[in-house]
This record gives sequence, C-alpha cells and structure tokens, in this order.
Amino acid sequence: MADEITPAPSASRSRMKQLIWPDPLVVPPSNQHTHSIILLHGRGSNAARFGPELLGAPTAALGVPLGAHFPGVKFIFPTAKKRRAVAFNRTPINQWFDVYALTEPTVRGDLPYDGLRETSAFVHGLIAAEAQLVGVDHVVIGGLSQGCAAALHVLLNFHGPSPLLGLIGMSGWLPFAEILRDETEGEDVFDAEDPQTNAQLNAANTARDIASLPPLALPKDQVPCFVHTPIFLGHGVYDQKVPMRLGAQAHDVMRALGCDVEWREYNEGHWYKVPDEIDDLVVWLKKRINPQITSLD
Repeated sequence: MADEITPAPSASRSRMKQLIWPDPLVVPPSNQHTHSIILLHGRGSNAARFGPELLGAPTAALGVPLGAHFPGVKFIFPTAKKRRAVAFNRTPINQWFDVYALTEPTVRGDLPYDGLRETSAFVHGLIAAEAQLVGVDHVVIGGLSQGCAAALHVLLNFHGPSPLLGLIGMSGWLPFAEILRDETEGEDVFDAEDPQTNAQLNAANTARDIASLPPLALPKDQVPCFVHTPIFLGHGVYDQKVPMRLGAQAHDVMRALGCDVEWREYNEGHWYKVPDEIDDLVVWLKKRINPQITSLD
C-alpha cells in the first residue's frame, strides 16, 4: 500500500533560525507545466547559489543552457535548514544531515539519523505538492554532493502511488551503503524464495527505519517504488571531497538492488563537468520526459 502523502511541514518564523526550512527557490516552466524536478544543493551551500548556476550551465548543442532544454519543467531548489556541524565545532550550516567526514562517511555513523529523518519528511512533502499538479511519475529528484546523498536516501524510503520518474545524482554517495549492500549479500537473502525481491524490500525498510517511517508490507508480486525509478550518477575522477569510489559504491549497491543506473565518470573534481556532464544529463532527462528523444537536439 502506498504511503499517505502529506504536504511539507510548515515552519514557524518564531522558532530558532536553525530549525526553519527556508522557502525553496522555484523556477516556473516557460511553457505548459508537465514535469517537476526537485534538486538539492551540497553541504554549506543554498538554493540561490546552486540553482541558477546549474540551470545556466552551457550545453554543447543548440547554444542554450540546461534549463532552456525543458520549457515544460518546473525546477524546485530547496535550501537545507541550519544544522550544527560536529566537524566544524557545532557551527550551524545549511546541511541536509550532519556528517563528520565526507571522505569517510561511516565515521560517526550516528550523526546522519536526525537530518535524514527530517529531510526525508520535507522532501516527501515537496514531492506530494508536485504530484498533485503533474503526478508522481512526472517528478524527478536529485542533487549535488550531499544533496545527491540525501536524494538517494529519499528514493529508497519513498513509496507512493507510482514510482518517481527519475533521480539525478552528481558527485555524491549513498548513506549507509555498507548496511544496504549487506541486504544484497546476507545469507537470509539467499534463503528467500526470490532473493532480489527480498533484498529490495529489506533495503527500502532499512532506509525507512532510518527515516522513522513505518515498514512496507508488500504483496509478493510488488516491489518498492525505487526499483522502477531510473538513476543517473555522474562523478569526477579527481574529486577530493567525495572520492569517486563512494559514487561508484552507490552505483554498485543500487544496481545490485535491481535499479536501472547510468554511471558516468568525468575528468573533473568535486563539481559537475561542463559541458560533458550537462550534455549527458540533458539527454538522459529528455529520454525520460520524452522517450522519442535520443540527442540534445
């Protein structure tokens, strides 16, 4: 049964600044609204810095930036609320969840729980609002760096009336990847009548438990929604903030769980490669929005 989707929680302006979810940056479509894309910024950034630069990133074809390729898409760029960062003497910064070291996200594994729970509820609300306008199957989520990590976690724990259209991830990682990988390799998986289906449900429920969501109890012929959501993951070979091995690990785990994952590597550091990655991203998105599309043109 699908979760009951509720709007994003509202925030009282009288509360402390670090408890408030800022209003998202919304870039409306220039044509009839057919799809919505929700993209999360990296740790310490915000929507105002991330969104316009990404939409303005040039592509090799047509001489237009990324955003201009999608006149029917509403782009939504949320800003993470302020959270105290243990790695920075508990200084409040914009982050979707706390993490001690981006190069080794398993260190202080207790830190991400509260943020992942609250961020999941918040993004679920954004998805619900857009689903009322265009349908869940016309909504894409994703992000850069920690935004990618948060989006992957949301994808795993989200279960709606239909799967999301896609997920875009750049220079990111998969939170609790080791635990999720064990779901595909544990002995109990191979004792199941359908090992992969069992692993998929276990992975979804592990993510839902982390996000304090009730477990799914699905019929034997049904799998969690994330299985039917295609994923694009791009990563820079020279990324020193989030090593490429972590992005590759995310790819491997999601592939092992039966997901359709397109993995691309770029001669870049901790950022998206222009125009190469932007071109690949545009083509990948156009194929989902309009399956007849096979190129940038």
